[in-house]
Amino acid sequence: MQVVEQVIQTVRHVARTEVMPRFLRVGKNRKDDGTLFTEADLACQQALIDALPEILPHPVLGEEMSQELQETLWQQHQDGLWVVDPIDGTTNFVNGLPFFAISVALMVNGISELGVIYNPVANEMFYARRGHGAFMNGIPLPLKSISNSMGDAVASVEVKYLRSGKLAARINSVAPCGSQRNMGSSTLDWCFLAAKPL
Repeated sequence: MQVVEQVIQTVRHVARTEVMPRFLRVGKNRKDDGTLFTEADLACQQALIDALPEILPHPVLGEEMSQELQETLWQQHQDGLWVVDPIDGTTNFVNGLPFFAISVALMVNGISELGVIYNPVANEMFYARRGHGAFMNGIPLPLKSISNSMGDAVASVEVKYLRSGKLAARINSVAPCGSQRNMGSSTLDWCFLAAKPL
């Protein structure tokens, strides 16, 4: 079985056993930087830490680890490192919004070799391997091409991260795109961009 298929099976299993049983059933906690995490984030991350090295024997760097441990893993394992975000969209998860994903990548020498992004609510499995294309549930991406102008485009914008109040106000009032959204899960936003490019 190919590595990508093994990762897909692992992610589906972890979603089914660790994430979805906790959806709408867990409270939130805050990290030192103020961002949210839940028991589901920790359980999912631990399950991936246990399972992914069985596929390929590399350590796992997880979002819920300390910054110091993340930096150590990144510096010491350039020859192969699993990188995971156990729940991308934790704020959505905590608030019962069904838009979040489990994200797994294999990095070698700082380059992504493969990636798997899974939205367990919609059963959308996005995956890619370097040099072999990208897919959603077995269908090659893009799913369709849209020949819209920039003025018709829907853009993903997280205004709170814009450093300039003037820029945020300008984007809200005279953006070059037709409409703006921020759904709260960057990985899914990027997958949708790959699925339906301009």
